[in-house]
Amino acid sequence: AGSGNLVREALARGAEEVLAAEIEPKLRAILASILGCRLIGNDCLQVTAEQVAHVDVIAINPPFSADEKHILHAWEIAPPGCEIVSLANWNTVCPDRYSRYRQIDELRVLIETYGSSQNLGSVFRDAERTTRCEIGLVRLKKPGQRVSGADEFEGFFLGPDAIEAEGQGITKYRRSRDLVNRYVEACRIFDEQLAAAVRLNGVLDGIVSTEIGMRVTMDGSAVKRNRFRKELQKDFWKVVIAEMLPREAATSQTQQDINTFVEQQSHVPFTERNLLHMLKILVGTTEQRLDRAVEAAFDALTRYTEENRWSVPGWKTNEQYLFGQKFIVPYAAQPHIMGYGVCFKQHSDPGRSVSDLIKALCYITGRKYEEVEKPPKGFDCLEPGAWYEWGFFDFKLYKKGTAHFRFRDLEDWAALNGRIGKIKGLTLPEQMKRKKRRTPYQERAAA
Repeated sequence: AGSGNLVREALARGAEEVLAAEIEPKLRAILASILGCRLIGNDCLQVTAEQVAHVDVIAINPPFSADEKHILHAWEIAPPGCEIVSLANWNTVCPDRYSRYRQIDELRVLIETYGSSQNLGSVFRDAERTTRCEIGLVRLKKPGQRVSGADEFEGFFLGPDAIEAEGQGITKYRRSRDLVNRYVEACRIFDEQLAAAVRLNGVLDGIVSTEIGMRVTMDGSAVKRNRFRKELQKDFWKVVIAEMLPREAATSQTQQDINTFVEQQSHVPFTERNLLHMLKILVGTTEQRLDRAVEAAFDALTRYTEENRWSVPGWKTNEQYLFGQKFIVPYAAQPHIMGYGVCFKQHSDPGRSVSDLIKALCYITGRKYEEVEKPPKGFDCLEPGAWYEWGFFDFKLYKKGTAHFRFRDLEDWAALNGRIGKIKGLTLPEQMKRKKRRTPYQERAAA
C-alpha cells in the first residue's frame, strides 16, 4: 500500500473500509494514521484467503520485478466475484512478448480468460520513484457468485442467550461459556476505557485546554469499537473451530466462511447459544464444505496438466479429468533459509489445499484425522528429492519449488476420484471402477 495513495483514493471514492499490507515500517506508520485503513499484514504475499474473504476489490501496485507473483497470489486469495486491479510491467503482461517463466505464462492466460490488460506507456517517467519501463494496467474478475456469510447462516441464530439471564450461580464449567464470558468482558473493558476518557476530560474541564483521549490499539493502530468487536470474534471463532469441531471438518474454507459472516453481520450477538448453533450448522454442512475443498484442489491441479485449459506448461504426470496416482504441485516448496534442505510452504495456498485434501479423504474413507500420519518431524527442513510420508501420500520436494505426491493406497485414490466424479458429473474409467471398494463413507450413506 506504500504511503497510502491508493488507500486515500479508494476511501474518497466511497470504500467503506480498506485493508492494507505494507512491508516498509515507516510507510506502515503513515498508513496506520489514515482513518478507514486497517493494516492486516506486512508482506502482502502472506495475506490469506480468510483475511480477505469479504472484500469487493483488490488493488495492487507491486514491485515490477515480481509483479506476476503478486497478481497470481491476489487471484488465489480473492473471493468469488472479487475484482483485481493491478499495475504491472508491460513486458510481463503483454501477450505478444516472449517469456520463459511458467508464472508469467499462467498470468497471461488468466488475463486473456478473465480480464484485460492495457498499455499505459511510460507514465512513471517523472514520478517520485521513476521508472522508464512501460506500465500495464491489469483488470481481472474472479468467477463465481458471491456467497453472503450473513445469508448463509441467517435464521439459525436466536436473540440474547437465556443462559446469560440466569445470573451468577454455581454451574459446571463449560468451555463455550468461558469463551463467551471472556469476549463479553473484553468488550466491557473496551467500553470502560472510553468512559474513563470522558471522566478525565470532565475533571480537567476549564483547566486543560486540549482534549485528552484514551485509545485501544491493534497492531499499533487505534481501533474503533465495532472493528475491535469483529476482530475479537474472529479470534474467538478460531479457538472454537480448533477445539470444538472435528479436525476433518476444520478446512480453510470453514474459517473463510466464518470471517465473511462476522464481517457482514451486525445484529447477531456472540452468545453461548449462538455459538452452539453455529457449531451445529458447521457440522451439518461438513460434507458440502469438504466437497468444495476437493473441487478447489482438483481445479488447481488440472491447471498443470500437459494439455490443459489454461494453456500453461504442465507435466505428463498430472491427469486432466481426475487425480492421477501421482501429481505435481508447483510453487509449494522453497529452499531452507539456512541454505541446506528444502521446506514445504505449509501455510501457503498449495499447503492448505493438500491439508484440506487429507481432511476430505479422512471423511470419505471413514478414517479419523487424529490417526492419519502427520507431516514428518523437521517438516521445514527436508532433504531435496527424498520421499516422506504425509497422510494418504508419499511426497518429495525440490528446491526449484515443485512438490511431487503419490497415493500410498490405490483404494484411497479410487475413492477420491469417485467423489470428484460425483461433484463434477464425470464418468470414471473402467480400470478405476474395478479398483474401487465400498468405503466406510459409502456404507454410512447407504445406511
